[in-house]
This record gives sequence, structure tokens and C-alpha cells, in this order.
Amino acid sequence: MQIEVYFSYSFVSPNSTIYKVKDSTYKPEIIESSSTTVKDVLSKGWRLSHAIKTSQSAQLESFNFILIFEKE
Repeated sequence: MQIEVYFSYSFVSPNSTIYKVKDSTYKPEIIESSSTTVKDVLSKGWRLSHAIKTSQSAQLESFNFILIFEKE
């Protein structure tokens, strides 16, 4: 099974911009040049398995999420 991790600064719809997270043992990094949407990732056969909110705020601009996609 393949796993990809993405980050969204404001995940409110399948068309929200998301960024791939660079896997690192020291400090994970967001790859700004990897912008895409959930809709595009799903169209490539990936399945959204987890959406983890990273902030306690209910403000729309604070809907930061870690998104984990899986593919067989």
C-alpha cells in the first residue's frame, strides 16, 4: 500500500489547495511547489483515509488539516 501525506491551510472543500508533505525524520516540510487539490488526487486513484485538524480554532482561515491518502 502506498501512502501520501498532504497539508491544507484551509480545507473546506474538495477544491481546496493542498500541499505534499516531505517526509523527514528531523522536521517534515511542506513542499509549496506541489500544490494540488483533493479532487485531483482522488482522480488519480488515491483514497482519503484520514483528515486530521491541526488547530482548535473554528475560524475558516484556521481549518488547517493533515490529509492522509492511500492507494493499493
